[in-house]
Amino acid sequence: MSASITAFEAKTRFGELLDRVERGEEVVISRRDKPIARIVPEGRPRLKEVAAAVERLRALRANHSSLGMKPLTAAEIREAIEDDRP
Repeated sequence: MSASITAFEAKTRFGELLDRVERGEEVVISRRDKPIARIVPEGRPRLKEVAAAVERLRALRANHSSLGMKPLTAAEIREAIEDDRP
């Protein structure tokens, strides 16, 4: 579950926000109707993000296969992941 609040609300209700995040909720903080930050529970997987990443990988694999290309090896996948890390 995700909630959106203004920066002013976040400033005045910070303790309450931490309680909500501790219970598993994500909070998006906006300024002038533009999202600027997200507070998420520490150490918990973000299921929506993981699901979206899996879906992108499936689409990539399907596209790769449709072009007649051979499947990527585990080493090629690891190298691509490492290249993308800061």
